[in-house]
Amino acid sequence: MSLKERIPVYLLTGFLGSGKTTLLNSLVKQPGMERSLILINEFGEVGLDHLLVSHAKEDDNLVVELDSGCLCCATRGDFAKTLRDTPWRYARDGQPLFDRVIIETTGLADPTSIIQTLMRDRTIHLQFRLQGVVTAVDAINGASTITQHIEARKQVSVADLLLVTKADLNIEKHTLDALLQQLAERNPTADIQMTNNGTVAANLILQLDHIEPADSSIPLKKWLNISSVSAQPTGNNLKAFAQLKPISEPQNDINRHNDHIQAHCFIFDEPLSEAKFGMWVDIMVPLFGKDLLRFKGIINIQGHAGPVVIHGVQHTYHPAAYLPEWPDDDRRSKLVFITYDIDRQTLERTFEVFKERNYETEAKFLSEAQNEEHSKQEAISV
Repeated sequence: MSLKERIPVYLLTGFLGSGKTTLLNSLVKQPGMERSLILINEFGEVGLDHLLVSHAKEDDNLVVELDSGCLCCATRGDFAKTLRDTPWRYARDGQPLFDRVIIETTGLADPTSIIQTLMRDRTIHLQFRLQGVVTAVDAINGASTITQHIEARKQVSVADLLLVTKADLNIEKHTLDALLQQLAERNPTADIQMTNNGTVAANLILQLDHIEPADSSIPLKKWLNISSVSAQPTGNNLKAFAQLKPISEPQNDINRHNDHIQAHCFIFDEPLSEAKFGMWVDIMVPLFGKDLLRFKGIINIQGHAGPVVIHGVQHTYHPAAYLPEWPDDDRRSKLVFITYDIDRQTLERTFEVFKERNYETEAKFLSEAQNEEHSKQEAISV
């Protein structure tokens, strides 16, 4: 199977009670969703969700329950083996009985570890292509859930598509508006859509293609999708950078200092050196990998006619995609980070240090960053 012919995988996540099963039940009945293999992960000794997913027609879809624990921890190995085996286990005359895979995680799952498995396991990567991450958010309890549970915050942060459920159940407008603003601030690159009675058009899911920039069919502007942030002047700040902030400027909000997950957006006005930028990526990903929940960028590299597109999830960094031409006249480099306990100032320091290629300064920065990371791990262990 060539890389272009890999089977698409869609990850459906969201906290407990967010309406994932209702969404899935609606999706599998719609045209275009036939021949879907549905993997449902449940947490606990007795699984029920797989019994609630209807079939559009007999044998149209295959529903498989992964019931030995949560995908993000105890069953990652079982999950990987299940996915590797599906092309021959669910096949007839040597041909798979499905055209796509939909994975519904338990509401307590940390999706970053599942994405890692899908992107890093070589056998899985050769057979399957992660198309996108869909996160359901409950309009009634979503704001409090995100505040109280780190899993919910991670689910929102890594999404390509955020589906707001239960908004039609008598929600006051100001409550819904506040939730939508919160989602836009936490994940400025995700598309946000409302469901109607727990349903959404299947095309919204099927058109996702946000994971591998080299092969993505999504237009470049929509792929990065930072329409929810606005450019701010920087004065003397970093010179080459123009700072981007969410419209409500949450990074300056003193009430959010305990929020570990935040989005940081930057742009470069001038083209970047390929060597320096490559070195920056080579050091940043291993050093901060587990805390770089997601990062995406459209980069103007000196000497290249088109943009270079990068994308990573934690320690997994996709090879840069060199595109032949820019989609419009905007040639600025744009970077979006969604991080866990990495503040904006730390990211700015990395840019400043590696911009001038000063070995002594680089060594000092790396030493300080490693010491800070070690201290953080010691605090966690205590």
